[in-house]
Amino acid sequence: MKSLTMLLAVAAGLLLAGCKTDNGANRFASHDTTVEYYRVFDLKTDAAPQAVAAAASAGIQRNLKDAVIAVPDDVQVLDQPGHFKMADYASQPPGSPAAAGPSCEGASWTAKAAPRVRGGDNMNVVACLFPYKTGYHLDMYTVFTKPEGGWLYWPRRLGGALLGTPEHFTDDTMVDIVRAIRESTNAQVTLVEAKPNLSGAPWLEPGKTGATTAQSAP
Repeated sequence: MKSLTMLLAVAAGLLLAGCKTDNGANRFASHDTTVEYYRVFDLKTDAAPQAVAAAASAGIQRNLKDAVIAVPDDVQVLDQPGHFKMADYASQPPGSPAAAGPSCEGASWTAKAAPRVRGGDNMNVVACLFPYKTGYHLDMYTVFTKPEGGWLYWPRRLGGALLGTPEHFTDDTMVDIVRAIRESTNAQVTLVEAKPNLSGAPWLEPGKTGATTAQSAP
């Protein structure tokens, strides 16, 4: 009974917060927003390349069972780590379908997926491992669109609080890849770049029990 009372209080609080966003925009004006996540990690490990690739595959499959994984042969190890080539999403109109993501030319391991996640549309996930003489760079990118505003604003917000959001799913997926590599290869992990910012070091924390697979969109 107490849980139901708290849930009703949260819902009432959301409704009483008003019908405008912080910048005064009308919440009832429905629109789509494109969201991008970008993470680059540096990994230092003495493990064999096959072991690092296997750990990365295990990590992404904790959340994305249908990820398409590739491990190219005869990848050149450079003095400096490579980077994936980003597509120009800024030139696309708001609400347009997200593209398949950046390319991973020169990577020793790649994974791509297009999961259906509650609260998000057209999601694409790309992860690439770039070997270099003293380690690896793990580049990860996710883009998706999500509906905002409109009459379903508050139900969506309440549903996200109870069932999770595409943002949380993206964070969990990226961190689980890093966590799996660290746990399997004893890699030293350094965050090189993150958009949006990533606070703390969640890859040092124990993972959730069992896989958190992509949710089916309603």
